[in-house]
Parts: sequence; structure tokens; C-alpha cells
Amino acid sequence: MKRTLGFFALLALVIVLAAPAQAQQSASAPDRSFSLTIPSGWVAIPTLELYLFEHPGRTTPVTPEELAEFRNTRMGFQRPADAWFTLPYMIVRLETGKKRGPQELFMDHVLAEKDSEAGAPGEGYRFREKDHLPTKRMHYYKDVSYSAAQGRKVAMGVYTYLTSRGFLRVAWFVGENELRAYEPTLHQSAMSVKLSPELEYVPEGKK
Repeated sequence: MKRTLGFFALLALVIVLAAPAQAQQSASAPDRSFSLTIPSGWVAIPTLELYLFEHPGRTTPVTPEELAEFRNTRMGFQRPADAWFTLPYMIVRLETGKKRGPQELFMDHVLAEKDSEAGAPGEGYRFREKDHLPTKRMHYYKDVSYSAAQGRKVAMGVYTYLTSRGFLRVAWFVGENELRAYEPTLHQSAMSVKLSPELEYVPEGKK
């Protein structure tokens, strides 16, 4: 009997691990400078909500000019919910005006664990993994920490791409209890970034 139960438990684990990632849909920046795939059925977070999320102390009205500039450097997506920034969600940030190179990308990777820990102090923090992919000119890391805003532990993945303007970062956030269900799809989305020819990094000697 114990062997039978063990067999079915193992079979269930194999099925979970072999399950394909959820369907994806395409999303692009308004100026078409970059694109990526997002989980099917997810919705875009409005630009104004993204702006206020990044500037929580803002008390004056946001001007149309500020939103127009912000719109081409920020994107956000989440599963449909009653409130914005309900887990799980993801945010894309494009740096502008900061010249970067492969060495800066590598150092960003080297310091990822230290920066991650500094940005997420408190109980329950753990660094999960990181990887550097020089041929794709990107690196990523993943961690888990307690979020006071969410009132629970939240898993995060940050994926950094080298561009002609600096870095493009894709970050996803999901409750730790939902990590197994969402991580394959969120990882697939974050790894799917495509840069336009104008945004793609070109080494100095090849320009």
C-alpha cells in the first residue's frame, strides 16, 4: 500500500514538473522600442497608476507631458483583479540616458545578491538563484522576502537587459504560496524580451 501511494505521489510530481507554461500574448512599448510576451488574459496597468505607484508621495496633478514621457519607459501587467498591483503582476522599466556596457552588466550580476538582500531586509528573506547570459546580454536573479504592503512573503524575479540606452529591467512579483503555479510562465515572459534595432546594444567597434 505504501509503495502504491509513493508511486502516485511521484507520478503527481512528474506531472506538475512536466506541465507546460501557460499561453502567452504579445505586448509592445508604444514606440515599438521593445516587446515581450505576457500571460494570456493579463491586462495592462494604466500609465497613471504606474506613475503614482512609483511616486507614492505625489500630491500635485500629473501633467500630460510627464505621462507621455513615462509611457515609453514603463509598462505593467497583472492578472485581472479588483485593484491594481494585486499579485501576481510584472513591471518593465527602461533606463534612458545612461550609457552601459557588458562590464557594467556583469557587475550588476555579481552584486545582485548583495543588492537584493539590502533591498529586502527582515524575516523570511532568502536569495533563490541568479544567472548571467552573456550571449543574450542579460542576467537575472530571484528572491523571496516579506512584504509589509502585501502582508505576506512575496517572490520576485528581476531580469536585466543591456540596451543602447542603458538597462531594461523586467520584474515580476507573486505570492510565495503561488510561486509554483506562476513561476514558469513569469520566467518565460521575462526571458522573451525583444529589442528594436535602435534599442539593441551594439559594441563600440561594430557601430
